[in-house]
Amino acid sequence: MGRKHGIFSIQSEEANISTKKKAVKRNGITIPQALETIYQQMRIAGNRIRTIESYDYIINQFVQFNKLEYVEDITADSIYEYLGSLEVAQQTKLIRLKSIKAVLSKFHNNGWMKQKFWSTINIKIDKQIKKGAKSNDIEKLIELIDQNTFIGFRDTVAILTMYKMAFVYKH
Repeated sequence: MGRKHGIFSIQSEEANISTKKKAVKRNGITIPQALETIYQQMRIAGNRIRTIESYDYIINQFVQFNKLEYVEDITADSIYEYLGSLEVAQQTKLIRLKSIKAVLSKFHNNGWMKQKFWSTINIKIDKQIKKGAKSNDIEKLIELIDQNTFIGFRDTVAILTMYKMAFVYKH
């Protein structure tokens, strides 16, 4: 290699400039490590496999959406952003939030998260008010019951009592 002159003249030590980003080693626990631990704890505690699988599906979707790596990377904003991105019913968002909160609480109980910032995150859903039975619905039901047996007679009395009580409280 020929000697460079002027602005191209460099010392050999200076030529070792790296363009690669150095991996920053962090002390925190990674989310996959934490999940493996809490799922093992849940299995030992007797949680159903279906529950664990449901938590795993939801938390992994949350982690992938936010591109999270460490437990300490999880924030209230990341939860809100994930929930805001879902194109599902409010009830489904509530179920997802409850699952995330359950997993984060287990992270907290293991000492990996200091504050329970997720406890203030809520989703409001409108509760549907079910319409009461109409008198002709009650009549049809009672017609189907065999009132010649003790059980049929008892059930008829119970239905009529509940219907009359609901009617009295309603008016």
